[in-house]
Amino acid sequence: MNGVDDLIILTYADYMHLRHTLKAAGLDLCYMAQAGQPVRLDWSADLCADPKFLQQVAARRPADPSYRIASVWQSKKGSWLRPDEFIITFHGVSPLRDAALQQYLIEHGVRSSTESLKPKLAKF
Repeated sequence: MNGVDDLIILTYADYMHLRHTLKAAGLDLCYMAQAGQPVRLDWSADLCADPKFLQQVAARRPADPSYRIASVWQSKKGSWLRPDEFIITFHGVSPLRDAALQQYLIEHGVRSSTESLKPKLAKF
């Protein structure tokens, strides 16, 4: 396991959609842990599958395995001198609801985002 095999990595737009569907199902992603340092890489449509990106996410992931979901949003656009900056936030539910979250994710086939399109990485 490379530190992110069991982690669902979502663009900000996909995360917000999942958050709303989970809330409708009675689950609230009320626990958050934001990575202290942004991930600095050039944007690509395959960002969420990029090995360099995944390595940096794994390095920033909290030790607590209940943080099963990570959202990513672009905080700064890059230029030819510097790469883009992405903020990673890890999400989980209360310990009493963790089994219910696991079951929901399996039953609904929730997977990591496959495309990291720029509009889906925007926070606003």
